[in-house]
Amino acid sequence: MIPDRVFVFGYVGSKAAEVAAVLGERLGRPVFSTEKVIEASARMPVAEVYRKEGENGFRQRERRALVSVSTGPPGVILLGAGTFLDRGNRKTIHRAGISVFIDASLEECLAGALESGILRAGDEANERFTSQFELRRDEYEKADVLVEQLDRDAEAIADEVLQRLEDRVWEEKFA
Repeated sequence: MIPDRVFVFGYVGSKAAEVAAVLGERLGRPVFSTEKVIEASARMPVAEVYRKEGENGFRQRERRALVSVSTGPPGVILLGAGTFLDRGNRKTIHRAGISVFIDASLEECLAGALESGILRAGDEANERFTSQFELRRDEYEKADVLVEQLDRDAEAIADEVLQRLEDRVWEEKFA
């Protein structure tokens, strides 16, 4: 049986949100977003929380949001891109369910971030985006399941995630 909680994440532009939505639909489970939980509790957008409270304030809210969704009903949980970097958060995720990293190339992430308007061509923020991508990769690869985006649509990625989750269940059963 697939764990009650499936935590999905990836770098900005990796299609993690779209994959989480498809997984929620296919598993018949609600999709929760830690960033939406933060926005609801703070009564302001994540960007404003970050601006007003700084990274430390934001990360404290993020930890509380993660605990909330980790102890709530079964579901697919979309994590913010930085959530999985914290060792304590990883422990919370491991105790509550299974983590799935949507592994996209830098080029795929840049294309997704440009398409969504998070980045603009020629912007100096693109350099920071690239350096953060490289720094986060080692931590992201600690996820229970890694699925490469390979320029596929969310449905195809979700198909592979479900297959990999089912494979894990069978492996654990006969281990």
